[in-house]
Amino acid sequence: GGSFDLSTNLVLLRMYQFFPDRTNSTVLVKVLVKALMQLPGTDFTQCAYLVPQRFQLEEPIANLLTLAQHAECMQFKEFWEVASKCKYLWESVPGFEQSIRDFALHAINLTFSQIRKQKLGEILSLEGGELDALVKDRAAKSGWKVTGDVIQLGGNELKSKLGKSSGSNVLDFAQYGPLLGM
Repeated sequence: GGSFDLSTNLVLLRMYQFFPDRTNSTVLVKVLVKALMQLPGTDFTQCAYLVPQRFQLEEPIANLLTLAQHAECMQFKEFWEVASKCKYLWESVPGFEQSIRDFALHAINLTFSQIRKQKLGEILSLEGGELDALVKDRAAKSGWKVTGDVIQLGGNELKSKLGKSSGSNVLDFAQYGPLLGM
């Protein structure tokens, strides 16, 4: 199914640790794929720590670990390059690519106030009509504004609040003295 229960999957992975000869690699891959879909949550990392070492070094688990590393480090171009070679891993799991795109959009919204449409397409591995449809949808739902090939990202109120520092948050150099034993 389309559901993911972290605690149930962690119990299963712990069982695989105790009985590695009983490990079902197909189930293992599915658990990790669904965990990766939970980004920016830490589900994948928690699950990966419980995967027996010999499986981590073999395909297809090694590919999933590489994909996770690229996604967590915001290296989406590299993520999609690796992903294009191992789509078979998530063919039976609907919504995988969309969940990664949602995570990428989350990261883009936190990081950028504007982005070129070509760069957005590269990050999301979308082009042409698919990219245009996404931008149009985001313009309607999230307040994105398109000017030429530049997209002004909406919903940046939080970023502007975080960027402003009030006087009470700023320490004078003399205030560091006691902290440093001076």
